[in-house]
Amino acid sequence: MEVGKKAISLVWLSETDLTNLNSGIGGSNLVDIKRYKKDNVDYPYVSGQAMRHYLKEAIMRRVDKKDYCISDKDGKTCGDIKNCVLCDLFGFMEPIKKTDEKKGGSNIRVSPVKMSPAMGLLPFQDNSTLDLLTRAKSCAETKGSKEGGDIVNVELGVNIYKAGLSIDLQKIGGEEELDQKSHESKGIIYDKYVGNKDDRIRRVKIVLESFKNISDYSKQARLLTDFTPNILLIALQSKYNHLLQKALILKENKMVDTNRLKEVLTMLKGETIYAGILSGTIGNEEEVKKVLEDNEITIKTPTEAVDEIIFLLK
Repeated sequence: MEVGKKAISLVWLSETDLTNLNSGIGGSNLVDIKRYKKDNVDYPYVSGQAMRHYLKEAIMRRVDKKDYCISDKDGKTCGDIKNCVLCDLFGFMEPIKKTDEKKGGSNIRVSPVKMSPAMGLLPFQDNSTLDLLTRAKSCAETKGSKEGGDIVNVELGVNIYKAGLSIDLQKIGGEEELDQKSHESKGIIYDKYVGNKDDRIRRVKIVLESFKNISDYSKQARLLTDFTPNILLIALQSKYNHLLQKALILKENKMVDTNRLKEVLTMLKGETIYAGILSGTIGNEEEVKKVLEDNEITIKTPTEAVDEIIFLLK
């Protein structure tokens, strides 16, 4: 990686049409939307687990099938950092069987790629509807009869979601090892994992390229949702932190809190930051652009902003 760079951080707002990206626990005839409560008001959200799954699916579309594994029915993966892109990027927990020589336990790799839940910022009640979905049953279920099927109510909503992604650049392609005698860290070892710097950079680029093309959300046969960013901040950082996640707060009338934006950009002074904006998403777009320009941040489309960071990876 580029000398001195330790993290890539992204925070974004995504505006959706009618969709249900992540269902909760509904009744037998209800497919509901996961939601959280703030100030006694319900808002939709997409879990961090679902967001990681969507990114994994996008990565699997980009790489050869021999370069990643599929977890088994128990959720176990191969744990081969050197040869499996997904195990390297998303970590794993591999049980260690107890023997006379080993105490047992788990071999754990903490994920270098971290995804936040996507938090809806507009009240659910004011931006939702119910839709009817007919589910036809198979011949086996209806015992050969042509009749049969379920009518299900599906909760759908329009919203603006806030989400975040962080990449620990130093952990890609390597693992921290301990000296068993002194119990001191040897640092992150690359030689026996992905020792080639270009291969490590390639894996980071795979994450960013896949992020630009996430599309395998749930229920897309009928909804065809685009969940890519409308407003994006992306930083190549010399320090590992998640400060950028605090930068985008939406107030009433879809107004971004520019005071908060200024404060966070001040805390990240000196880091390489790009912004991406699709017009017509927020109510104070020109004011936000002025804050970014005052902080010498180049404004492009969200895809172009990601491309700028990809170009800097050397």
